[in-house]
Amino acid sequence: MNLDLSNPLVLSIGGILLLAILYFWNKRNASNQKARRNRNFRSSYYERKKERGKESGQ
Repeated sequence: MNLDLSNPLVLSIGGILLLAILYFWNKRNASNQKARRNRNFRSSYYERKKERGKESGQ
């Protein structure tokens, strides 16, 4: 059996593998980006809350 790179079966399997890798890579990057946005929002929220507490206390 000759597995040439131009074989349609090899091209099909390679394409499916490439799509699977890209799908999971994108999924991981999207979750990391979401966590980064949430972390920044949370820290800035508590900073604003602390500043409001100081203003109302004075």
